[in-house]
Amino acid sequence: MKKFFYLFFIVLINHSFAQKQTLFLDKTYDTVLNQSKIEKKPIALMFYATWCEHCKKMKNEVFVDNDVINYYNANFICMAIDSESKEGTELKNRLQSKFRVKFYPTFGFLDSDENLLNSVSGEMKNENFIKEGKIALTPGSQFTTLKTNFYVDVTNPEKCLKYIIALRKAGLDATMVAESYLNTKSEQELFSDINWRIIANGINNIEAKEIQLITAHKDEFAKVSSAFRVEKKLVYVASDNLKPLIDLNDTINYFKLRPIAESFKIRKVDSLLFKYDLTLYENTKNWKKYQEITQKSVEVFAYKDSNTLIEIATFYLNFIEDENGLTNAVNWAKQAIFLGESLNKYLLVSKLYWKQKDAKNALVYADKGKQSASNFGWNTNEIDALILEIKKNKS
Repeated sequence: MKKFFYLFFIVLINHSFAQKQTLFLDKTYDTVLNQSKIEKKPIALMFYATWCEHCKKMKNEVFVDNDVINYYNANFICMAIDSESKEGTELKNRLQSKFRVKFYPTFGFLDSDENLLNSVSGEMKNENFIKEGKIALTPGSQFTTLKTNFYVDVTNPEKCLKYIIALRKAGLDATMVAESYLNTKSEQELFSDINWRIIANGINNIEAKEIQLITAHKDEFAKVSSAFRVEKKLVYVASDNLKPLIDLNDTINYFKLRPIAESFKIRKVDSLLFKYDLTLYENTKNWKKYQEITQKSVEVFAYKDSNTLIEIATFYLNFIEDENGLTNAVNWAKQAIFLGESLNKYLLVSKLYWKQKDAKNALVYADKGKQSASNFGWNTNEIDALILEIKKNKS
């Protein structure tokens, strides 16, 4: 009898949990669109990924809240779709002119004619999620209204900024909108709080004249914003424009845009360029250029970064034959040891010395590594083998 009640209790719990998951369920978009037309309700569409913890959290915490359930069931036809499924990919492509799915979860609010009302990405709490639904239902704050209001008067900064923010929320490029407004202003007029916000939110093309203007007038923009925000904007622009080129190994366009980023004269940008250069030369196996950039910049940008020092020294061990270069690699690996001991670091220094045929120092660092490993209880098989090899083959 007890076993029966136990099983009944477990089934009841599972059933209750299953019943909670009723707000954003996977559905077919065309079916939901048809239902939207019949019921005269807009669509609230969620793009999720099965691995996304933010999506899971909203499903388990937000979509089970009674206020959220009641509000969305009363005002929307709700559906969810796996963004990485065949159907999800097709729907993303179908709607990409209206909003883009760049992060998870992404919500698109559409009327029955598929006009975008609002779009937002990221995990939200109950009250914020309801707020985004209200934005979609309020005519004055809907995407199409903001667009119309801007083009009625492209000289109006408030209308421009509102439309830019809506475009950014939808994952769309706001450059043309920002430039349409900015072109109606003199250069001196741009040094104001709202015009800075329009530039900061609307202009992300590193080749845009507004980015050159920020570079040339950092102090003026800092007065209406802050030095921190000005620097943050330029760092973002450099990363946003150059990193995709590195990911694609697009050397032509990278080296076309790189001088612009370098002209910002910001240490954080220069550090990014150093890392991008390294990645590009690694990917293209241009070890001559790799050696040039590391010998010039390691001590400037990586001397307190143990992981980067070890990564660079390891590439030298594997691909660089130049004697001076190997000596530099030894010094970088020693600096990494100074920042924090590990068996792998001692091994690397020993191997670099051994590559230089310096058996004496190779053994010194191999022995130091073995002693360190013994102190920490680490496995010494690899370093024992290296010591044996050095002793066997040293002249």
